Amino acid sequence: MIDTAYNILFFGAVIVIAVLIIISLIRTITGKLTADKIIGLNMTSTLTVLAMIILTALLGDDYIADIAIIYVMLSFISILILAKIYINLYNLRSDKEDEKND
Repeated sequence: MIDTAYNILFFGAVIVIAVLIIISLIRTITGKLTADKIIGLNMTSTLTVLAMIILTALLGDDYIADIAIIYVMLSFISILILAKIYINLYNLRSDKEDEKND
């Protein structure tokens, strides 16, 4: 009885998270600013990890949690690299505009 309730709860949570991932991907693709795209990508990866953790609890397979931890680390590093690239490009554009105005 209680296992059935947990299964329904977990399946419902996975479905809601899947819908949120789709919305996040749409926001990432349609975002006008680069910062919007980086934030959308970060949100998508966070929701993906959350879905993986829920599937770990639902299926009882511990290796999915290990994969989720690796995915979190890779996602964190990639977001840091994208943010660094974005900041450098922004600084280059600002410097060019300053030189142009002077």
